[in-house]
Amino acid sequence: MNAKREARLKRKRARIIKTHVVVLITIVSAAHLTAQSPPTASTQEGCAQFVQQFYDWYLAKAKALTNDPSQESAFEVTLREKKSSFTSALAQALKDDLEASKKSPGEIVGLDFDPFLNGQDTAEKYVAGKVRPKANHYYVDVFGVWEGKKNPKPDVVPELALVDGKWIFTNFHYGKSDIPVNENLISILQQLKKDREKPTK
Repeated sequence: MNAKREARLKRKRARIIKTHVVVLITIVSAAHLTAQSPPTASTQEGCAQFVQQFYDWYLAKAKALTNDPSQESAFEVTLREKKSSFTSALAQALKDDLEASKKSPGEIVGLDFDPFLNGQDTAEKYVAGKVRPKANHYYVDVFGVWEGKKNPKPDVVPELALVDGKWIFTNFHYGKSDIPVNENLISILQQLKKDREKPTK
């Protein structure tokens, strides 16, 4: 009798363990599918809207500062007023680069172009185009409009991430180059910093 009871208890425990394993596998599988699910159209649309709003704001700021006697650039104002729109690392690297340039006004020790526009001249308008998700980041084509015509290729491709429900810029890409370091903002800033840290001869 005791042997039969023990056998029944063993079978019962086995069924309970099996049930728990199945439930655990189901939970893990669901979490995996959620993490791997493709970005929704609304997410990509939200990303494009954020980028378009940023460039509309930036262009308006740049035009307003054109005749400003303070000589403050739109780039400089952005680092102050829109700092939260960038990762802390990117914002700090841009700030360091700007401060280094101010300390050496007669030399080129930092960025010599607008990193958000990828140029020294400002177009009439900037238009956010296609959004390309890659891993957890999003790449948005931004086209300059000159004399009413949109450039055939993007002027710049901002890279963004959605963090705690808020879009932030993580990098800016400029296309293929014979000098790979020039293909994105972060690598350019890193190279400029290395150059500044080299001992002077």
